[in-house]
Amino acid sequence: MAAPPCVVLYGNSLFLAGIRAELAGHTDFELLTVAADYPDAAGLIRELGPAAVVFDLVAAQPDFTVALLRDRPELILIGVDPSSDKVLVLSGRQEQPASVADLLGVIQREARNW
Repeated sequence: MAAPPCVVLYGNSLFLAGIRAELAGHTDFELLTVAADYPDAAGLIRELGPAAVVFDLVAAQPDFTVALLRDRPELILIGVDPSSDKVLVLSGRQEQPASVADLLGVIQREARNW
C-alpha cells in the first residue's frame, strides 16, 4: 500500500496552528510543519516531496516559491490569507507554446477563469 501524500504547513503563525489543528485528524495525507526560520526550508521541502505546501500570506511568504515550482511543477502552493477568507493557489503547470498564437491560446484559456 502506498504511503499517503504529504502536505507541508510552512511557517509558524497562529493561523497555521489553527489550520494544523483542524487538519490533524485527516488520514488521507501526512501533515508536516516546516518553520519559516528553518535554515534550509526549501531544501527540506524538496526532500519531503509534498503534494502541497500551505503558507500564511501575511506571516511568511516563502521566497523560494518560483524555484520550487520550476523544480516540482506538480506541486501545489496554497497561500492562505487570514484577513480575507481567500486562498492563493499557485501551480507550476508548464506549457510549451510553439508560437505566439499558441501563447495567445493559453492566455485566452486562462482568462476564462478570471
